[in-house]
Amino acid sequence: MRRFYHSSSLKLNTTIPLDDFAARHLAQVLRAKVGDKIILFNGDGFDYEAKIKHVDRRDVSVEILNQSANPNESKIRIHLFQALSSNEKMDLVVQKAVELGVQAITPIIASRSQMRLKDEKRDKKLQHWQQIAISACEQSGRAVIPEIYPVSLLTESIAQMDDAALNIMLDPEAKTQLNQLASMDTPSHINVLIGPEGGFSEDEIQLCQSKKVITLSLGPRILRTETAPIATLALLQYLFGDFV
Repeated sequence: MRRFYHSSSLKLNTTIPLDDFAARHLAQVLRAKVGDKIILFNGDGFDYEAKIKHVDRRDVSVEILNQSANPNESKIRIHLFQALSSNEKMDLVVQKAVELGVQAITPIIASRSQMRLKDEKRDKKLQHWQQIAISACEQSGRAVIPEIYPVSLLTESIAQMDDAALNIMLDPEAKTQLNQLASMDTPSHINVLIGPEGGFSEDEIQLCQSKKVITLSLGPRILRTETAPIATLALLQYLFGDFV
């Protein structure tokens, strides 16, 4: 069954109108009919089976039939701190990071960041990225929507990191490699720092190391800023999460 996000609360045995986007997509794109069933979620961790009771070109109403716990959340909490990049690259990172199970994303500004958002554009961008996260949840079968936090300076993000977490910074020159992480106990919380196109500066790397952030190399090839988080998150899910 197709899955759709609903922005309001969902209760069993009630009939509700769907949000405009879901209603238009069902009515005009999927040509849904009365009696068709769909899955709704609103971020509370549950899936709700619903049956269409009314449909026209702009309005769709459904009856909530069943509620079930969604089992698709990763057992490890991963917070991605991603250096800002161009619009298309950042959109891709948010989408794929959500598909790969992150619980939170913070866009960061490092000393070599070429992309910097003006204050008046930041709220609009956050809303845009949050909508991408919602769409990625629809596609990937998640029922908890990752939080997209406001843009932060790298130094501010480091100061907020929990020493009890596994804190990782990607650096192609790092001595620590992936197989060394494999010998660690499974962490409950992982923070991942991904740098901008020019990478982190030496001062930033030293600062992170002083805060017990592990600098990690994934191998001999230098990955693009939009490739690095995808590779890193997939590997972490394989080592500690639910990739088997």
